Amino acid sequence: MANLSKIANRLDAVMDLTGPVIAVMLLAMGIETYRDDGSLGWPIAGAVLLVINLWVAWRRLTRRRKPSPSS
Repeated sequence: MANLSKIANRLDAVMDLTGPVIAVMLLAMGIETYRDDGSLGWPIAGAVLLVINLWVAWRRLTRRRKPSPSS
């Protein structure tokens, strides 16, 4: 029988990594668009999304590393 909590934890870790990857792609496309005389809003939006995703991933990583209190 599969351990569902272990699968859920691994899936959660994968989701934490996909957010920054998507934000980096958006940032790269925004910079390319800006270089082609596009709006400055795209690279700014990509940078903001990247910072937010890295912050969320960092918080989740530190929460996973802390040992749970034994009751």
